[in-house]
Amino acid sequence: MLFGRTQWVSADKLCKQLPNTVTLGRVASVMKDRGKAGVGNVVVKRHGVTQSCFSNYVISPSWNNLTQLRTQFGWTFTSAGMTYANMTTLTPTQQHAEACGSVGALARRGHTRSWGLFAYPNNKYTDKIQSQVVKKCFAFGRVYGDTATSNTVATKWPNWQTTVSVNGGKCADTTQSCSTLPYGPTYMTPAQLIPKVRVNPGNWSTVQFYRFVTGTSAPGTVMQWNCSGPENTHWTSDAEIYCMRDFVRVLDAIPSTVTVTDPATVAEAWGVKPSA
Repeated sequence: MLFGRTQWVSADKLCKQLPNTVTLGRVASVMKDRGKAGVGNVVVKRHGVTQSCFSNYVISPSWNNLTQLRTQFGWTFTSAGMTYANMTTLTPTQQHAEACGSVGALARRGHTRSWGLFAYPNNKYTDKIQSQVVKKCFAFGRVYGDTATSNTVATKWPNWQTTVSVNGGKCADTTQSCSTLPYGPTYMTPAQLIPKVRVNPGNWSTVQFYRFVTGTSAPGTVMQWNCSGPENTHWTSDAEIYCMRDFVRVLDAIPSTVTVTDPATVAEAWGVKPSA
């Protein structure tokens, strides 16, 4: 269970939490109640002594928040780079500083498991960058896709891993007017996601969420959503916000036979290490 860029909560233009939004701390508590912990992708330079607002509409957690998620809720953290730079536009030296530099930066904060996975910012990657730079300090490189990762694929050089990015958007019920809303992708319902958490032996399934909301949005707010009614009528105006009740549905559908863990643990189990 991956959380893109470890975003704390959605905010308004003044960096105040929007009504009916759910903090990542609350998400962590819900997961702990079910004996599960999350994994956050961290953009190192977006975190500070206090919570801060990024791009006006997202509150980023403080370093203390991340420490609390690790010590109280069992979370671990992977890297999305120092600055979330497009790796394909950097020189090899810059690529190394962006990716590998983040491992030490996170370890100095007590987050020593980040070597398990590098989450390429905005899915910008090449085989050359993965094999010549990122593999020196990470076991796996994340790419987006729609399937689980088998151990026969993930254990082959240069060790790519597939992650499902869970998107909000217009509703899935094409008989409803919400299916024509101008909100990019179609909302991914629990019915679509539940098969992805029913993992077969020898496979690694990763679903990545972002920020969460409940009920309906307040009129006139910068983001809009409707999480009431049947799940196939749920919609959100931002691809990175998702209904909390649907997340819990997916969470509760994970079979007891499935291990919920972090990339470094998978790497250790499958014998995959950074190459340096």
